[in-house]
Amino acid sequence: LERYKKEEIPKQIRMIVIYTADVEKAPEEFSAGCLTLKMEQAFLSKIDSETVQEEIKGKLGQGRPLSDDELMKLIVLPLTYKGKEKKRQAVKEAVELAKQIVDKEEKTFVLSGILVFADKIIDTETAKYIKEVVRMTQVAELLLEEGREEGREEGRILTVKIFQEAQ
Repeated sequence: LERYKKEEIPKQIRMIVIYTADVEKAPEEFSAGCLTLKMEQAFLSKIDSETVQEEIKGKLGQGRPLSDDELMKLIVLPLTYKGKEKKRQAVKEAVELAKQIVDKEEKTFVLSGILVFADKIIDTETAKYIKEVVRMTQVAELLLEEGREEGREEGRILTVKIFQEAQ
């Protein structure tokens, strides 16, 4: 509300609570005296984890880009499994799928999203691994650009040499 004081205050503020697959129902309202919060609920237990994973795996295997909806599904996919151990394994599988995303920005977005959403369920080692994959993605992009620049410079030098020899 503070942010909107300068502008028109919105007539409605939507609060959406996303529950992992371990939660199948919860109260829609939270009342604390003079304040009552009504929340929209999203239960990840309603997502067919295996089907989503297979669809994403198939699309990436064919080299096809993922839609925005599929990118978000990949981010929350580990949380659609019940139990910490299954979630941890799903994080690793989601990271391996994300590594196949061709678009560097989308890959970084998904890996960062997995890291944030799965923060409570992943161990330190897995978090470090995801961060390293993100770093490697960014470093690879920098190296690729550096290589392109070096190639352009070598091309310019070669062109000048050929031109000088021709004269």
